[in-house]
Amino acid sequence: MVRSLARAVALVAVLLGCRAAPAADPLPRFTEEREAAARHFVKKHCPDLEPLLNELKKANRAAYELQVRETFQVTELLADLQDDPKRYELELKIWKAENKALVLVAKLAAPTGDARKAVEDQLQALAKELVELDVQTLEHRAEVLRTELATARDELTKLRDNIERATKDRFEALLDRARKKKP
Repeated sequence: MVRSLARAVALVAVLLGCRAAPAADPLPRFTEEREAAARHFVKKHCPDLEPLLNELKKANRAAYELQVRETFQVTELLADLQDDPKRYELELKIWKAENKALVLVAKLAAPTGDARKAVEDQLQALAKELVELDVQTLEHRAEVLRTELATARDELTKLRDNIERATKDRFEALLDRARKKKP
C-alpha cells in the first residue's frame, strides 16, 4: 500500500509539475496564509485530495507548492465570480470534477483488474461530467453575451434617436469642464 501510494504521489507530482500558469496570469507566490486558505478550500470541496496533498508535501515540495498556489488562485477567481452565481457554481463544479479526476488518476497507478476497471469507470463518468459542465459554461457565456448585445443595441438605438440632444449635452459638459479649469 505504501509503495502504491508512493507511485500515486509521484504520478500526481508529474501531473502537477506539467501544469504551469499562463505567462499573462502568473500565480500568486506561496505563503503560509495562502497555503491555509487553499487547504481549507480543498478540505471543504474535495477532501479526497487531502491525503495526496499531504504525501506530495513530503515527496515533492515544489509540486506541492505549485498545487497550493494554483488552488489559492482558484479561490481568488471564484471570489471574483460572486456577482455571477451561475458561473460561480459552474466553475466550482468544474474545479471539483477536475480534482476528483486527479485523485482517480493517482489511484490508477496502484490497482489492477476489477479495481482498475472501477476507477476507469469513475474517470469516464467524470470526463463526461466535465464535458457537460463545459457545455453549460459556454451556454451561460452565450446567454450573458446575448443580454449584453441586446443592451448595447438598445443604447445604440436610443443614442441614434436622440443624437442632437446627446450632442448638445456633450457640448455643454465639455464647456463646463473648460470653465472649471480656468483659474
